[in-house]
Amino acid sequence: MTQRAAWGAYRGIADVLRRRVEDGTYPAGTRLPGEHTLSRELGATRNTVRRALNVLENEGLLVTVTGIGRFVRGATVEDTHPKYGRIAAELCAQIESGALPPGAVLPSEAQICARYGVSRFTAQQALRRLEAEGLVRCVRGRGRVVLPRRP
Repeated sequence: MTQRAAWGAYRGIADVLRRRVEDGTYPAGTRLPGEHTLSRELGATRNTVRRALNVLENEGLLVTVTGIGRFVRGATVEDTHPKYGRIAAELCAQIESGALPPGAVLPSEAQICARYGVSRFTAQQALRRLEAEGLVRCVRGRGRVVLPRRP
């Protein structure tokens, strides 16, 4: 169990983390370690670390992406979104551009895994997102097929 930090200790932790950003320990676009990891490393409670991280976020050094983590500002939106979201967005763009016309069969889960270097679960999530958006449907024996555009 960590010891209780002195009043205002979060400022000192914010300074330590700010120096790490400035000296390149955490370069732009880097995901910071989680609150638990930082609290163990810095010998402070999780709430104290959270307050320090909030200070840095308010200063504009960090950005929080819900469900993913905190990143040093400078990360592009693409870097901070889950891989399945980027894959789904790319396939969606191909559908909208006509590169994958209605009736076309999408790449299989195995092909997506190989192309993007992701797990089968990530490929499945990307394909499920397209199904949820009504862009494709699964046809037995064919795979996922692009649906005609809705008016």
